[in-house]
Amino acid sequence: MSVTPLRASIRPPLVDGLFYPAKRDALTAMIDDLSGRSSTPAGACFGVISPHAGYEYAGTVMAAAFRAISLRPVRTAVLIGPVHRDPERGIYLPESDAFSTPLGDIPVDTAAVAALCACDPVFRRYDLPHLEEHCLEVQLPFLAHLFPGLSIVPMLVGSSDAATVAALTRGLRLTFEEGAPYTAFIVTANMASYMTGKDPGAEAAALEGLLTGCNWKGILDAAEKRRISTCGASGIAALLSLAGSACRVQILARSSSGGVDADPSRIVHYAAVSVDWGDRPEG
Repeated sequence: MSVTPLRASIRPPLVDGLFYPAKRDALTAMIDDLSGRSSTPAGACFGVISPHAGYEYAGTVMAAAFRAISLRPVRTAVLIGPVHRDPERGIYLPESDAFSTPLGDIPVDTAAVAALCACDPVFRRYDLPHLEEHCLEVQLPFLAHLFPGLSIVPMLVGSSDAATVAALTRGLRLTFEEGAPYTAFIVTANMASYMTGKDPGAEAAALEGLLTGCNWKGILDAAEKRRISTCGASGIAALLSLAGSACRVQILARSSSGGVDADPSRIVHYAAVSVDWGDRPEG
């Protein structure tokens, strides 16, 4: 008697048809159009920072980020984003075996997930944050289009304290050092939010200064003291720390929701940032 295997657990799309087209052909055409309009040259940097928003708001900036890794022979993409809803200390990895997109299902690298969980108890397999969060999902169509057949390691970081960032950096180094030539790191973060009630433009400029100075400790300090309002301080700090004290950082593109949102009190600032290795890792 034959036994039919159970279907693997697949994380369904949350914002298809809202943040990006839900149909394959329309989505492919939009990604090609956004990439074609980007002035960022194709590159092979090891990591990028990409925003998370509807493609009408931040699509051109996202395209710039992905063009910066488009020449890399990516087999595994490590995605790091923030928990927007009910954040708690922890780094959440999926229980799902794949993430569904209009361009097809993308498998999770379950061996890498297990390795990360073995590194430190701060890493947890827990699907609920992933089922409620859009920030990683909107990166996936670009990855699926650029790198057919890749696997992903999606993680959501619930806090921006130094201990969490140190554990994240160590886990990334231990897990992906051997496969580094074929691994790309994508941190998703918006540069500044209107929700602080302060000046998001000034906060975005302050974050860019810390980024180009490779000052990951300064980013954590500024986030703790609420001098910057990026929603992805942990991931940004870990990426810079992983890259090393002499990492090379470039702001590739900028935009804001001001071109679409008529309410100036609700403007969010976006940027695409490339990060390349420095002389030595730093933890």
